[in-house]
Amino acid sequence: MNNDMKKKYLYRLLLCACLASTVIPGMPEVIKAQDDHGFRFIRIQVDDTHTSSYYSRSSRGGWSRRGGGEPGWIHDYPTAEDNLYEAIDKTTKIQLAGQYMILTLREERIFEYPFLYLSEPGRWQINQTEVDYLREYFARGGFIMFDDFRGTGEWANFYYNMKLVFPDKEPVEIPNDHEIWSVYYEIDPLEAPSWVTPRYSKYEDKYYTYYDDNGRMMCIVCFNQDVGDGWEWPNRRLDQANTLPFQMGINFIIYALTH
Repeated sequence: MNNDMKKKYLYRLLLCACLASTVIPGMPEVIKAQDDHGFRFIRIQVDDTHTSSYYSRSSRGGWSRRGGGEPGWIHDYPTAEDNLYEAIDKTTKIQLAGQYMILTLREERIFEYPFLYLSEPGRWQINQTEVDYLREYFARGGFIMFDDFRGTGEWANFYYNMKLVFPDKEPVEIPNDHEIWSVYYEIDPLEAPSWVTPRYSKYEDKYYTYYDDNGRMMCIVCFNQDVGDGWEWPNRRLDQANTLPFQMGINFIIYALTH
């Protein structure tokens, strides 16, 4: 992409439009995307198949599960966000407005933000309120990045949850020549390393989406992949992994903000 095309997309970022104001019971009538006039990264907290009631916030501000470990939705936080913000600030003209945040799919504030990030959807447990809010979020033009899951079991869990949201829709694999791979950086998804675990090769990661009735891409599903891990550990892999996960994330964000 030449400099003029990049400028065109970046200027469009400053003109982020309102999400549609379709109303369902219990939801606000008018909610505008980017009311704070800048981009803010929103991580979604979800219930987890590892018994979400066991998760609690520690006195130091972190999240933990009784017996050790942490919930999947919090993986790579907050280092991934810190590093991604730095990459956005240094390599784009996207206006960063405010600290990244954690919200749930049960909060009306999600309608203010056109890009959400959900880690470990292979462990995700959704309830009816979240189904309604998520369906409405997509209807208003929102975009979600699903990241950090692998294998048939985790895929089955993700697929089940999305069927509750969209009973009549199926995930579609994103072609390698789709605009999302070239909207800002030129990326070859076939050559992208898989950061999910060392046992997955760079040719096992897959990228899916769900389209709305007008053909708009509503999400990107990073399967057998963990882009967020690349944000947290940019120097762990030296085969382009120090820059490629940030390029992918920036492309996803720019695509979401301009479509």
